[in-house]
Amino acid sequence: MNPYVLFALLGAILAAGAGGFKLGVDHEVAAQAREDEHIAQAVDAATAVAAKAIGELRPKYTTIQNEVIRDVKTNTVYRDCKLSDDGMRLANQALNAGTAAPGSGKLPDADTTPR
Repeated sequence: MNPYVLFALLGAILAAGAGGFKLGVDHEVAAQAREDEHIAQAVDAATAVAAKAIGELRPKYTTIQNEVIRDVKTNTVYRDCKLSDDGMRLANQALNAGTAAPGSGKLPDADTTPR
């Protein structure tokens, strides 16, 4: 067999392998670009939904001023930065005055253990 034919055949095999490798790399780069675009779309959709939900949150203001002022004047527990039993009930009543779901910020019951 002629050595030039062997060299030509070897060159053709190497060229085909290099071309196939290049096509594989191009295919992987395109697949990664599509995946990155899908991830970006999912992040944008999640951000939009979260922003809409946050935008719909509204604070609820409840006035319990008269009862609290009377309670502050008659109870000295506030110097220790604690709520009295009545103050805790008023705060819980203010928090639950609307449509509050369970666990949506209700304060714990008053600590009745003597200090």
